[in-house]
Amino acid sequence: MSFDLGVWSEDVRPSRAAASETHRRLCAGESAAVRPTAAVPGFYAALVAEFPEADAATDELSPWSAGLDVGDGHVLMPMQWGRAAKVAPRVIELAGQHGLVCFDPQVGVLHVPPALRAAGALELQLCVGLPVSDPNLETVERAVRRLSAENWFVILEDRSGRYVQVGTGARAGRLRAALRSSFVTARPSGTIAARSMIVNKWCPCSWTSCGIQRLARLGCGRS
Repeated sequence: MSFDLGVWSEDVRPSRAAASETHRRLCAGESAAVRPTAAVPGFYAALVAEFPEADAATDELSPWSAGLDVGDGHVLMPMQWGRAAKVAPRVIELAGQHGLVCFDPQVGVLHVPPALRAAGALELQLCVGLPVSDPNLETVERAVRRLSAENWFVILEDRSGRYVQVGTGARAGRLRAALRSSFVTARPSGTIAARSMIVNKWCPCSWTSCGIQRLARLGCGRS
């Protein structure tokens, strides 16, 4: 089994469902699902310069589990699971540098380039999975609802370092003292425990993001 990513161009930010459908069509060989763009060859050149496609000379160096699917408007990348933790974040970074979106079908998350991000975009850090810059509300909700004993926390943070963290299980219950001592710039404004879930909130009153507010409500068991 491979860890897959898909990269293509979008003029406006699509929904998760739309991105998933575009990825499905591309995987089915429908290259017309996206428009051709000069950014794709530039992305592909930068990608294989760092992570070459496998051949007799580069087989051990290549992270790819099969050949890349490259079109005028897209690149589909199947990588080895054991290499994904290192390679996938760099793929997302390169896509953003070339103004392209990157879709992660494993979790249904679309990573968007800086041009499609909102002003003051937040960062979603996951216990299990890749970080997401400027996550939309659906991405935040799905991340919280996937929390489990193994995948036990998510953090939504702004550029100044202020954040909301949601955790579940015994390890989340031990976060309060550790976080207060390790995040010296944070000012605790309260901790709420409900439905075996703990939400640690620092200075949320100055945040206007509905994602922050929704994350806190979900963590507290409120709709």
